[in-house]
Amino acid sequence: MKNFFYTVLLLCFFLLSSSWGVEEGLDIPPLAKEEALPPPPPSPSRHANSKIGEMIQHGKYLVEAVALCAECHTPRDENGLIMDKWLQGASLPWVSKLSVNNWASYAGPLVGLPEGWKEADMVQYLETGMLPGGGYSKLPMPPYRMSHKDALAITLYLESLKDENPKRDSSTIKNEDNAPFPNNP
Repeated sequence: MKNFFYTVLLLCFFLLSSSWGVEEGLDIPPLAKEEALPPPPPSPSRHANSKIGEMIQHGKYLVEAVALCAECHTPRDENGLIMDKWLQGASLPWVSKLSVNNWASYAGPLVGLPEGWKEADMVQYLETGMLPGGGYSKLPMPPYRMSHKDALAITLYLESLKDENPKRDSSTIKNEDNAPFPNNP
């Protein structure tokens, strides 16, 4: 009964606040045109009208909207994600602030797959959470258990990015021994 009361109260508050015109009372200046939206991440176009292209687009969707890979694997500055360094690896300074042991403080680059990984390694990793050399990634990397279709789609998308951005920015690579993809658990 108590939960029902809170639900009704919350619903009433929401309905009333939406009719009050809350947004009109705030003095928030509009964003400048160049600040409105960050540039989109790279879009693979080589296979745009093929079955592989469909898989790559599905992988892009999974990376950007479901798994949210860029949140850790893309460096940030004061304005947010640095889109020119999309999925090129990034340090995770918030890990040290949490004071947790055995967590990775660096998320390795994913453009073209992690260094030394084959397509089958990435698909296996995304399906089972198992690293190619055995063991599991360090936290905060989640141990994914994806379907074969989704794992393959993400793998194809990541591989397609190397064609658009063949160089990795070595300035963002700090300590790959501490990356969430080490071969020692």
